[in-house]
Amino acid sequence: MQALAAYSFEANGIDSSRRVDQVALLVDDWLAGKGAVNPQLAEGEFVSKTGDKTGQFARAVIRSGSDVLHEVELIETAHTGDMFTTSLQFASSGDAVSVYASLGAAPGQSRVAPIAVYPRCPLIIRTLIANFSDWRFAGQEVPLSTVFDATTDDAARQLCDALRSKTRRLPIIVVSNDEDELVWRGLQNKLADELIGLADVAVVSAESSWVLTDELGPRDSCYLGAVRLYWPGGRADGSLLGINWRAGRLGAFGKDGKGRHRFLALMRREVMSVAALTMPSPTVFRRIRSEAEKERLRSLTDGARDRELDSIVEENSRLTARLEAAEGTIQTLRWKMAAGAMYAERKGDAADDGADVEQAEDGPEARPAPAAGETRYYKKIGSGGGVDALVITKACSHREANWRPAFKGDQAEKGLLKLEGRNDWKSIAHCSSCTGGGRWRVHW
Repeated sequence: MQALAAYSFEANGIDSSRRVDQVALLVDDWLAGKGAVNPQLAEGEFVSKTGDKTGQFARAVIRSGSDVLHEVELIETAHTGDMFTTSLQFASSGDAVSVYASLGAAPGQSRVAPIAVYPRCPLIIRTLIANFSDWRFAGQEVPLSTVFDATTDDAARQLCDALRSKTRRLPIIVVSNDEDELVWRGLQNKLADELIGLADVAVVSAESSWVLTDELGPRDSCYLGAVRLYWPGGRADGSLLGINWRAGRLGAFGKDGKGRHRFLALMRREVMSVAALTMPSPTVFRRIRSEAEKERLRSLTDGARDRELDSIVEENSRLTARLEAAEGTIQTLRWKMAAGAMYAERKGDAADDGADVEQAEDGPEARPAPAAGETRYYKKIGSGGGVDALVITKACSHREANWRPAFKGDQAEKGLLKLEGRNDWKSIAHCSSCTGGGRWRVHW
């Protein structure tokens, strides 16, 4: 089975028995919405209301003392024969409740190939997050389907603190809402909705993105209509891990609704696939199962206990063999990942915008030099040492009357020379209405 996604969160200091009962009722509603006639049964089949064929479910409750573990598995079969599995576990122990869900897919026919699916957050996870506001993952609040507004300087500084926090355990996606570079309106709202429970989403304006540039540096900033995914942690040199999609790359998906849909599907797969690999099942589930099994064995007669122990020994041998095979596979994959990372470091990872501004895709080697008579537009994204850091952008929507000759633009001229490697321009004009660093029009 191909692992697609995972979700994990818990609540502490609550009436855990009451919360688990509430979650169980919400699971009943979820299964009924899928088509199950009697969702409280231990197992059942139904004609799917949300899919395009059939569905099956199985439920179990495991008790150990006052601790309770619920296990639910939902399997939906598509008309192609592909099977999609949602596994949900939730448990109460002491004053805490833990929830874990995983999504997987298996092909309907034998073939060695990944399944081309783009998972979505299960409705039951959305419902649990919407109904209870105290869920946490590794001590961090579980992301909601709301966007953090970082369009003011103070809010942008708060965002920078969150990005650099060593205690952050979940990714943050930042959307640059630069009106002159915007590809899709409202993208941040769609991202927050589709990545609920897994990633926080923030939006910055053309002006507040300067705070990110000042605080994080141009390399780790997000500006000019870009979307940047920041993973938790950082590199050895202090820079932030992540992937940057600049406006030009976003536009390549298509500037209509279909293009936005393709990009959202890519983002879901990017974040969810990582969650599937890095979100382990809470240890409390294994402890409850183990304690319940011990209690069951202690209640057996001597003869029945001996037979059960023989069965457990045989099962343990089979599981040990499978574990050894899995560990061998893991070691092989780790070697391949290390080799791939080494190759990417040598060649440069195209997906990771790790280069400085002047060496990135906007560098002189990445595009043709300005031609005689050509007009190019540039935007300032930073400055230092008396030189403006400029990137090529597109024309703004302001009137021609807003363009004024730049007679005192020494820093911008030095930035042009550094970016293009030449200073034989005919004229330079500055837009008096553009904000967030301003925009320059250069006639070569």
